Amino acid sequence: MKFKWIMLVIAVFGVAPISASQLNIYGQDAERVHVDSTEFPISPDQTDSGLTYSALSYSEKSYPEQGISGQIDDSDIAADIEAANSDVGRSESGDAEVTTPEVTVTYIDPRDPIEGFNRAMWDFNYLFLDRHFYRPVAHGYNDYVPRPVKTGIHNFVSNLDEPSALVNNTLQGKWGWAANAGGRFTINSTMGLLGVIDVADMMGLPRKQDEFNEVLGYYGVPNGPYFMAPFLGPYVTREVASDWVDGLYFPLSEITVWQSLLKWGLENLHRRAGAIDQERLVDNALDPYTFVKEAYFQHMDYKVYDGDVPVDLDEDELLDEFMQELD
Repeated sequence: MKFKWIMLVIAVFGVAPISASQLNIYGQDAERVHVDSTEFPISPDQTDSGLTYSALSYSEKSYPEQGISGQIDDSDIAADIEAANSDVGRSESGDAEVTTPEVTVTYIDPRDPIEGFNRAMWDFNYLFLDRHFYRPVAHGYNDYVPRPVKTGIHNFVSNLDEPSALVNNTLQGKWGWAANAGGRFTINSTMGLLGVIDVADMMGLPRKQDEFNEVLGYYGVPNGPYFMAPFLGPYVTREVASDWVDGLYFPLSEITVWQSLLKWGLENLHRRAGAIDQERLVDNALDPYTFVKEAYFQHMDYKVYDGDVPVDLDEDELLDEFMQELD
């Protein structure tokens, strides 16, 4: 009998009351779940499988101020909450469009007016050619060619430059070095088997070969803009404009183009092998391009002044100020 009365009450009033705990479960995760039985009355067409309800949206973004009617389903509410949380997560993780200021790189070294181009050529020469060709060849030459053979090749090639060194030292008024170059060429070309053996050095005549670009530097012609030549490496404009002069003297004037290229290749192979010990300095430099550029300018000054480079007092003062700031 009691069971029949209970069923009668349910049929008359239409729905059993919804507990507050059921609403609070979703009220913590969503903005708000609100059931308004006055403004949106609950339909009396209730079934045992669920409740017919009217509610205000708990997500103003999804249902802004609109009433919805339907069947309460835990999975639907949980899915909507998860979707809202994922939208927030995407915005916090940076999926939203972020604008970054443009960065402009300006090169201000007056000695290097085409630094952008030079850096591109440096990357090509250093990161590609040297890494995959020049460096392996230089290491193989240094490791597997016997030292007497390497020394003989270098002596023979260098002996061809002694006549031009004689002229260039004479143009600078360095009479002692001019006589030294002439004596070396004569002795090594005869007693030294065409220069393969450096007999003159054994006799106390050291090698000092000045190029024509050093003559120009001696008389005040500046280095000029820095230039990184593809395949060839660093130059200054004074070199590019004047190196051809050294090939006008005997015996360089008598050799063919292919022989000149062979001479150039052997010279640079010896120089690259000699630079193996400095590879780590370049590889570990903060800016390898700037490191090599500064070293090359210092090398040019060293040759022009025969190692006695004048001291720049202004640079010393700046260095002292910098060291004082560090202290």
